[in-house]
Amino acid sequence: MAADFHTHRPKSEAAALVSVPPEQVAAYPCVSLECHPWSLPGTDGGIPTEFEAALAGAAALGEIGLDRHRGPSLEMQRRYLDRLLELAERYQKPAVFHCVHAVPELLAATRGFRPHKLFHGFRGRPELLTELLRHDFFVSFMPDALERPDLAAFVKRRGLRRLGFETDDTAETIECVLARAARQLELEPEQLIRATDDNFREFLNHG
Repeated sequence: MAADFHTHRPKSEAAALVSVPPEQVAAYPCVSLECHPWSLPGTDGGIPTEFEAALAGAAALGEIGLDRHRGPSLEMQRRYLDRLLELAERYQKPAVFHCVHAVPELLAATRGFRPHKLFHGFRGRPELLTELLRHDFFVSFMPDALERPDLAAFVKRRGLRRLGFETDDTAETIECVLARAARQLELEPEQLIRATDDNFREFLNHG
């Protein structure tokens, strides 16, 4: 079965990791509990106890992360991120990261973080993908990511280990995303589905 590594609402019967706020944590079979950097307060109020309680029932934590262009100051975002990472460690939950123009800061914050890490929404350069993989991230591609010829060529050479695809907030189904990606990678669709399914299960099986 095809796997959608990150979405805000399921678009098909595929396995999907659905990012939700605490009040919706029981709404889907497999959810990640979001504390998005865009939604953080501008002052340091700590993590609400109800958020921690909801995390216990989630498959993963996220989206969490850093965004240099939106949300409170990067320093405030970093304080919240540190606390959220502590919670993920405590409950042994893998984490889904949103990151915009703050990769060095994200790598520094997650150094030593033991549960699995997913960098979602990737559509960047092969050099950045290499850096994330070197720091033990799983990486989820946006639906249009492989329209970059350099990225598609890199994935063909490198292989699919720790890589996946997502629909995020687009209307496209993950089945359509994977069918197009298979053509771009010159693979049979079932071959891509099997590989990314294995990666999806590995990400969630944080051990």
